[in-house]
Amino acid sequence: MAATFSHHLVLVHSEHDYFVTELSRIAADMKSSWSPELTFKKYRALVEQASNLDLPETPRERLCCLHDFFFNKRGFSSLASKPTLDKCLLPYTLLSRSGPPEVLLLLFLSLAKNLNLQLEVLQGPTLWIVKLLDSGKPHLFEFNSTFREYSKAEIVDMVNAGCDFTQSVNAKTLLTSYLSLLKTQSLRERSLVQFYKLQSHLIHHQPFALQHLVDRARAAYAIGDLVRAAEDLGQYMTFRSEKVTNSRYAKLLRKMKSRHF
Repeated sequence: MAATFSHHLVLVHSEHDYFVTELSRIAADMKSSWSPELTFKKYRALVEQASNLDLPETPRERLCCLHDFFFNKRGFSSLASKPTLDKCLLPYTLLSRSGPPEVLLLLFLSLAKNLNLQLEVLQGPTLWIVKLLDSGKPHLFEFNSTFREYSKAEIVDMVNAGCDFTQSVNAKTLLTSYLSLLKTQSLRERSLVQFYKLQSHLIHHQPFALQHLVDRARAAYAIGDLVRAAEDLGQYMTFRSEKVTNSRYAKLLRKMKSRHF
């Protein structure tokens, strides 16, 4: 009979706690009715439910138990159809049990950390991949409801096809990938105010990605915030050489005035 233990401490790991808090803040910024406090309360309830599981002893078995809890018992799944911006937000995911892969993965990583599971995330050809080391042996699972474990032959095939499994994907990369998804969706919906807000979040997390400043300047101009547009454009220009500043400035002004995204 396999040994089991109960994990009853509801302690949220600081790193993933921070990123779930960020998801809550982003949701509140997109839709004021989504209170960060209520969202985080629902998240903590999920953490507590997972912490009360009777878990097997080995890391691999614990991971499979967590998968069963998350995808089967709690019923989380990826959004089935083309989502609206609202449906991509964390509160909707916690209420409906469906959301973007990045949101599901950040939740899953947080739950895993609370169950003493040390996971890495890898970028697969079409899906995120979860990696677990158990007694020095790596196990790679596709991150979806099936949670299928890859065979050695499949891993070799993916490496030969160009997948780099030597570098793991950190939670901040997942968050910026998620923000880019929201940004794309806001453009599809022609929600320039939301696009403007998302650019502010991207600038916060990627302060040296200058294109974010340009995009926010264009969005600010389009919604009539000329002060912010001028400030962002001016800040962008301070990082450009004098040789390209004049032509680049004129080109940016033409783009902004066309309000074309």
